[in-house]
Formats: sequence, structure tokens, C-alpha cells
Amino acid sequence: MEIKRWTLPEVPAEQVSGLVEQTGLPPLVCRVLCARGYGTKDEYDSFFSDRAELDDPFLLKDMDRAVQRIHEAVEAGERIAVYGDYDCDGVTSTALLMSYFHSVGANAIFYIPSREKEGYGMHMESVKALADMDVRLIVTVDNGISAHEEILYAGTLGMDVVVTDHHTPRDTLPQAAAVVNPHRADCPSRFKGLAGVGVAFKLVCALEGDQGGEMLEYYSDLVALGTIADVVPLVGENRVLARHGLRLLRESERPGISALLAVSGLKGKPLTGESVAFGAIPRLNAAGRMGNVDDAVELLLTDDARYAKELAEILDAHNTRRKRIEEEILGEIDAVLKQHPDKLGRRLLVVSGKNWHHGIVGIAAAKMVERYGRPCILFSVDDGGEARGSGRSIEGFSLIEAITACRGELTQFGGHTLAAGLTLPAAGLERFDRDIQDWAARTHPVMPAPRIKADCALAPNELRPELLAPLSGLEPFGSANQQPVFLLSSLLVEGIYPTADKKHIRIRFTAGAQSFYAVYFRMTEDRFPHRPGDTVDVMANLSAGEYMGKPQVSVRVQDVRPPDFDQEAVLLDENRYQCFWREEPIPGGGDLAPDRKDLAVIYKYIRKCKTYSHGELGLYFRLVSAGIPYCKMMIGLDILEEMGLIQRHTSDAVVRISLVPGAAKVDLGASGILLRLRS
Repeated sequence: MEIKRWTLPEVPAEQVSGLVEQTGLPPLVCRVLCARGYGTKDEYDSFFSDRAELDDPFLLKDMDRAVQRIHEAVEAGERIAVYGDYDCDGVTSTALLMSYFHSVGANAIFYIPSREKEGYGMHMESVKALADMDVRLIVTVDNGISAHEEILYAGTLGMDVVVTDHHTPRDTLPQAAAVVNPHRADCPSRFKGLAGVGVAFKLVCALEGDQGGEMLEYYSDLVALGTIADVVPLVGENRVLARHGLRLLRESERPGISALLAVSGLKGKPLTGESVAFGAIPRLNAAGRMGNVDDAVELLLTDDARYAKELAEILDAHNTRRKRIEEEILGEIDAVLKQHPDKLGRRLLVVSGKNWHHGIVGIAAAKMVERYGRPCILFSVDDGGEARGSGRSIEGFSLIEAITACRGELTQFGGHTLAAGLTLPAAGLERFDRDIQDWAARTHPVMPAPRIKADCALAPNELRPELLAPLSGLEPFGSANQQPVFLLSSLLVEGIYPTADKKHIRIRFTAGAQSFYAVYFRMTEDRFPHRPGDTVDVMANLSAGEYMGKPQVSVRVQDVRPPDFDQEAVLLDENRYQCFWREEPIPGGGDLAPDRKDLAVIYKYIRKCKTYSHGELGLYFRLVSAGIPYCKMMIGLDILEEMGLIQRHTSDAVVRISLVPGAAKVDLGASGILLRLRS
């Protein structure tokens, strides 16, 4: 279990009461809004605006040039190629633009590179293939901002290129007929958070001379899918697009959307950002990851309900296979980390494997970030000696900035703050790992910890459906507008119950005379570091729902810790421990060496348990009353393991600690770790 930083904003009571008075909203909703920076009437209005208050699309730099060139192509009957990307954002962007081109009678085709054979972005071979098909204009969606050479090559073949993208530009822009990207340094548009599909939607609005109100009725279902999938901030214009799009998805006339919702188990159910993100979107992504990405585009474009059903079932089967391969890759990563445990002490987790499925590596990287609480880059090395990587990060560490700084041997790269892709010769992997670790050490002496931000604290008697129900008005939830999180203090753990598949647990909590159940996803009974009788603080998502027709509060646990947990001291100690093993200067100095009494306390507790399976942080929870600082406890475990008294086994990021059977008495003074500390 990684150590998470809990935060709780301080919101003046008078600000909350003022917002209640001005808006008429329930107090709990106003507490959440104030905690998120929407504490005035104007801020509330800007957040809750459900009207199509979208900025003029022509505020995007080069939009006028893009519109002019596309209009010329449509009027002249030139063949246009929409050049997309294989993820959900790219698929929906491609479908949106193709749907529009069909509606105006344009001579248009689409092309999306194979994730396995080509990889992300434009390629010389595909540009040549499009030229051979008599294409005269390429319009990129969700890519193109880094395709300098490919766009120049297209020009030599008699083709113009209009780039629409939302990825971070490099120092220079490609020499295209137009480059529409809100992240251009010279772009005056106010909202910078659009997904690729949002930029494509703006292009369609500009082509139609519409600020967005009319086009929302035609395309916001596609925009919502891509926007939610790409984890862009669901605030500002994205909130308008997603909210309107979720409504349109429920009543969409596209046979493909209807078939997709059916195989996802969402047909006829209320749609939320979360249900779409975990139900429909993985199946659209599965086409590009596991099969033919064109199937996903065709699904969104077809008017044939029978064909749509066939395609949706194909995507569903791909998604099932994807899950199986994901588990296999995670198992291989576990094996690598067992062989090279030193990797877990580095600032970034960088791991490579042979011929890992390129479509799954990014998902696996996200799972590793979730497990270990640090940025992760995974590389799949193919038989030709090329390493293709996918990375994910945490708040406070820009992955694209780190990769850009270490781009020396990279043949291709791109991405965002929290996600990026890159390619380099496999022979350069070791040097890249060293370079990016060195860059992280210079720029982040203390790596950021994963955060859980509470919106406010709640008393147990506030866990009532009628109080929580109005929070649904803040939907859709997603990046920058997360489902509300609440701090529940001093709860008594009454019981811990595994689910039928043993992958999750339900916990019965009691506070005073009130008891309730909570679910803790991806937590197992043997890993949970607390036991019945413990008093704990809990961070949890709360929502109003129903069970057997009766109103009920749903509680989903995010993290649990003892009430007296000193997070700042433990986070500092965790950093000191990592610095010690990396042989870096140790912040704060001081004596890190545990004494014999400390070691005896640790050893005796493990001996009493025989095997302690709840991880090192869980062990600290149990020993905190003994007054052993976290860093000393961790070094104490290292010493006991070094001397052959205990052994540690790590699986799925959980450390299990057990005694070594028949271990002889040892001279702890001979410990190399202690000698190093004392020197």
C-alpha cells in the first residue's frame, strides 16, 4: 500500500451560507462547490451553465485557414482523408468528421494507423498510400502536431495537411496549411482543455458557421464519448459538451451507439460519466488495442442496426481478451520486479518486456501507478530491437516534460502531463532510464505523493439519501470534477467481508448508534491492514441510490488510516528512506539507525503473526504505539531480512512478511546496513 496525502480544504462557513442564500442549493452541495473554488454566484453560474455557451470556434488560431482549405476541397470535389488515432478520442474524432463530411457530400475517406504495425501518428508509408489513392487534403484529428517530416513529405506528393490536435506542441509547429491546437503558444482561445474530439467538433462548428448550439444536437454524443475517454478536465466547455452528450447518448439515433450500450450493459440505464468510462469506452478502445480499429469507426457511422450489433459484439469479445492479456503482462512485471527490486526504489518505475501487446501496455502502466503511487513507463521490445513505451504519471509530475528533456535517443514521442507514448532503439533503454531518473532527481528531490482530496468532512448522521441526492447535479464526474469525496472520522470497524469473487471487500462501520456498510474495491481481506475493533478515519465517495426499492446511501472507500496518523512525518520518512537506499543526501539528517529495542519490537510482532500479509504501511499502523518512526521501521525490516531472520514476498504491490524457519541467533552488530548507517 502506498502512502497517500490526504487534503481537506478550509472553507469559511459564511461563504457556504452565502452561496446557499444566493443559489437556493442545498448546503452540502454548496460546501462541495466552495471547496472546489466555486464559492461565488458568478463562479457557480459558470460551472452550472447548461446552455451551449461555447466560445467562438474561430478564436482557435488557424481555424480560418482550416475552414477555407476544407471548403475549397469540398467544393472542388477533392478527395479528403481524415487521419485519426486508434484510441477512443481518435475514433470518435474520426467518426465525427466523417459523419459531417458525409452530410455535406464531401469525397472523404478515413485512415487510422495500426497500433501494432505502425504506432501512433502520421507515417511516411501511410502518407504515400493516401497520395496513391488520389487524396489531395489530409485532415488530422487527435494527432499531427509532431508530424513535421511527414507533413513536409505530403507536400512533395501534392497534398495539403490541416492539423487538428490537442497534444503539446514542440518548439516549432509543422508546416501545414493550418495547425489548429488550443495549446499553441499563440492561440488566443480561452479554454485549453479540449480533447481531440473537442477540437474536431470546433472545426465542424466553424465549417457550419455555428458557435455550437446547433451542432451539439448532432454530434455531442460522439464528443462526450471521446472527451470522457481522454480524461481531460470536465469543467468549462468540456462540461457543457459532456453533459449535453450524455443526454444525447441516452436517446441517440445512431444504431452503433445503441448496440454499444447494449453490450456494455448500459442500455436503458441512467448514464453517468463513470458508467460510460467503465462500460462503453473500454469496448471502443478494444478495437484499436486488440483488433481492427476501423470496426469502431464503422460502428459509430453505420445506419444498419444488424451490422451495428455484429460490430458491437466483436468489440465486446476484444475487450474480454484484452483483460486476460492485461493480467498476463502484470504478472510478468511482478516477476521482473522480484528479480530487480531496486527498481521499486527509483523515482520512476521503468520496466520493459519482450513483445508485450502494444495495445495493453498503457493500461498496465496505469495499473502500476495505482499500485505503487509513482510515475511508470512500460516498454514493449519487439524482435527488431525497437522499444515502444507507454507511460502514466501522478499529479505533480509532468511525464511529457520529463520525456521531452530526455528525448536524445527517442525516435518518436508525444503526450500529456499524465500520459505519454515514446519509441526508441532497445539498446538505448538503459541510458534512457538513467537519464529520466537523473532528470527527476534534479527537478523533484521529493517526489509527489498520490493525493486524495476531500471536499468536506461529514458526520455519520449526515449519511442520509435525501442529503446526498442533490450531489448528482454536479455530474458528469471525471478529471477536474471528481465524484465528491468525504472524510468520515473515528469509525469503528465492526466486520470485514470478502465479495464472492474475493477481489473486493465490504466493511461494516459503526459510529455511535449508527452502522453502515461500505465497499472497498480492489482490496482483499488478507491485504486490508485493519481489523474488527480498530477505530479508523475513512476517505470515501458517497452517493444516494436504491436497494430493493428503498433509498440507500452508497459508500465507496478510497483509503483508510488510523485517526492519529501523522501523514507529514510519514511522508518525510518515506522520502528519507528512499534517499538512504539511493545513496542521496538525506533531508533532515538525524539518526536513521533502529536500536536493539526497535528491532526486537518489530521481530516479536512478526513472530506473533507468523506471517504478516498487510504490507509495510499496515505493519507501521500496528507498531505506531511503540513510537518507532516509519523510516527506522523500514530500515529495521531491511536489517532483519539481511541477517536472515525474516523474509519478504511482494505480489501485486503487497508485501508479505514472515519469519525464516529455524533461523539461528545472529549478531545484529555485524549488519552491513547498520555499519553503513553508523559510518
